Amino acid sequence: MTPWRRQRDGSLLPQSGWQPTIAHLRASATGVILAIAAVLVRRPDLLVIATPLLVIAVWSNWLRPVRDPSAADHLAHHTVREGEATTWRVTVSDVRKDIPPDGGTIAGTIAGRIAGTIAGRIEGTSLRASGAAEVVTAILAAPPFSTLEPATGVVSSVVDNGDVQLTISVRSTRWGRRLIGPARVVATSAWAAFRWTAGSEPPRTVTTLPLPSVFDSSSPAVHPVGLVGLSRSARPGDGSEFASVRPFQSGDRLRRIHWPRSMRTGTLHVTSTWSDQDSHVVIVVDAFNDLGESEGIDGQASSLDITVRAAGAIAEHHLRRGDRVAVHVLGARGVVRVPTATGSAHLRRVLDTLATIEPGTDVRDHGGLQLGLAEGALVVMLSPLISPLALQRAFALATRGLTVVVVDTLPSGIVEDDQTDPFHGVAWRIRLLERHRELRRIQQAGVPVVQWRGPGSLDQVLRDLHRHASRPRMARR
Repeated sequence: MTPWRRQRDGSLLPQSGWQPTIAHLRASATGVILAIAAVLVRRPDLLVIATPLLVIAVWSNWLRPVRDPSAADHLAHHTVREGEATTWRVTVSDVRKDIPPDGGTIAGTIAGRIAGTIAGRIEGTSLRASGAAEVVTAILAAPPFSTLEPATGVVSSVVDNGDVQLTISVRSTRWGRRLIGPARVVATSAWAAFRWTAGSEPPRTVTTLPLPSVFDSSSPAVHPVGLVGLSRSARPGDGSEFASVRPFQSGDRLRRIHWPRSMRTGTLHVTSTWSDQDSHVVIVVDAFNDLGESEGIDGQASSLDITVRAAGAIAEHHLRRGDRVAVHVLGARGVVRVPTATGSAHLRRVLDTLATIEPGTDVRDHGGLQLGLAEGALVVMLSPLISPLALQRAFALATRGLTVVVVDTLPSGIVEDDQTDPFHGVAWRIRLLERHRELRRIQQAGVPVVQWRGPGSLDQVLRDLHRHASRPRMARR
């Protein structure tokens, strides 16, 4: 590959100019050898064969470009969602063709070349004509979990008067960070005799945000503790849900007066409401393992695909309701905690964190989760429940008095017989039996475990937890 250097403006220039191609060297060498052999052995037929090769070689060398083009590449978007596409675009400048003086005829072109050669010889700057690039080609390597359009990643364009712009569409099919490139831009002269190459280095980074699964929940919040969400609390106050009609008290707003009751009774009555409160939801993502084969958004999903998309769906659902959401990632190195906040900007922060997860990069047991949660927070743990550390963390949170719901994200059909290893399927079945025993124990300890099925996955368990929380409790005196 030709050495290259990047300019401050983002353009890519090679450190060496136009280089002869193998075809040009082969034609030149073959023509010279055949011509010499024709003279030595007195074979006119060899000279007839060598003449076209020598003519093309001399003509190509005469039309060799002397000015190096410049190329600048960029991506249209550096952040996309799963299934969305961005465009890699490269612009090659200084490849303008010379316009023939007589309107484009071959005779005019030759006359212009001769005139340019004579002028250059008079000025002492050049002893040959200055050619131009004929074809510009861009080559882009397809990154993992991405598709290109065109599928080969190769796009070419014939040089016309003006700059050349080449585009390749890159579609990302799985969440995470992708490196687009390295790419190469190649310009060739007439007869493909000389080639100019510019490399695109380093590769461009594109962040693919997870596309949240379809999720909705109609169940009430378990322990609403704030003052701004859509969940109804047990205390009266300013809100949108009707509570009762009561006599007017000092401090009531006039717009709350219930005129039909007031006119009928002769005393002022007002409408009271339940205060709107938010919930504190903590999403715990298990990234200790990534089980199953991932085929992107268009195919089969692995356990981490289901986990990440479900976490994004739950976070989006609660943030749109005005709840406060925090995210903690287990088993991954890097940014593993998103602090509690609310709003659309916080949803983008959550999705950015989920996109940076690298499974199994930190398998150490750091002890209990330091979540800093107050009483009443809802903890939703998303895990395939293969690593025993995830269940241990869920049990530890439940013993601290927090409401914990474990969502099983293990894909179906994970057990497959491996033809190369006869014990592979047996080992998986043993581990799943142990997993079933562990799930039964944690359910007996009061931690519900549900299978992720999209919309309505948590409705029943949240209703049960809400009824349980509303029951009268015994208190010590």
